[in-house]
Amino acid sequence: MNHNILELAPYLAGIVTAFVGLLTFGESKRKSKHDELMDLYDKVNEDNDRLRKENESLKKQLEEKENK
Repeated sequence: MNHNILELAPYLAGIVTAFVGLLTFGESKRKSKHDELMDLYDKVNEDNDRLRKENESLKKQLEEKENK
């Protein structure tokens, strides 16, 4: 009996290792809520920067028209 278990041990270890690796891989690909919130935060910051630049441009255009 012990001899049969010892013969199967490397195969069982390989199966367990593959299973744990598969679970770890799947978990690493999943985005957490924190990651999703940080992506949203970055997108909002990019939009704010773009809108600030656009606002400055429009202010300059308005000043130019007022000065004419």
